[in-house]
Amino acid sequence: MTESLKSKLFSGLLVFTLLLLGSCSTPLQELTYMYNVETGKTYRKDNFPDIYRIRPNDQLFIQVISDDPMNVAFLNLISPDRVSFSGSNIELVTYLVDENGNISYPQLGEIHVAGLTLSEIREILQKKVDSYLENASVFVKHVSRMLTVLGEVNRPGQQTMVKNQLTIFEALGSAGDITDFGNRKNVKLIRETNNGTYVASINLTSPDLIYSPYYYVLPHDVLYVEPSSKVYGAKTMPFTTPFSLAASTISMILLVLNFLK
Repeated sequence: MTESLKSKLFSGLLVFTLLLLGSCSTPLQELTYMYNVETGKTYRKDNFPDIYRIRPNDQLFIQVISDDPMNVAFLNLISPDRVSFSGSNIELVTYLVDENGNISYPQLGEIHVAGLTLSEIREILQKKVDSYLENASVFVKHVSRMLTVLGEVNRPGQQTMVKNQLTIFEALGSAGDITDFGNRKNVKLIRETNNGTYVASINLTSPDLIYSPYYYVLPHDVLYVEPSSKVYGAKTMPFTTPFSLAASTISMILLVLNFLK
């Protein structure tokens, strides 16, 4: 074989190798959150998170507070000196919303709370407490604020929402961020509504995400990060795969050239 033909063969195989490596890489815009978002400006938006409304199986922490704790002890589940917002004690003082949307409160009876906000529930309870006591205040907290993150994240599972306004980035950050295999352009958000289950598709790479109604997540939302279409089979060391292909191709080139000597 002539040197000219060998040179053309080598060049052709080299181009093939470069094309193969290019096909294995992921464009930067597919990995970057809010790609090309304009910085140095304030984004004014009206997509504030929906106010969550209590539903069956939610748990509520309710406490009646007064200057004299003994006067309100009969309205609280536990004695005043054991009230706590951390640890296991909080489980002892929660009210479970039943399948009919009601809670059973000592002295106050059965109260319908499903479909109401925390402020509305507090207002109802406050009126009932006022009929028993003067200068007493009612505190209401939703303690079963859980969010589920599944799929291509580093720590999938359930997490507790510690803020009333939690963004989708904060939720994913608590799950350890999306893996190298996750599809950031088609994250599914599954949300239960009064009309049924709604599934939204979210593009995390879009700079317009900040205006999306799903920029904020709600209790009981499920986020699912599907695998990227560039993941071919096994999930093994994404950055070594292109180099393995390159090494194999170069070895093939050398073998062919050696054979044609």
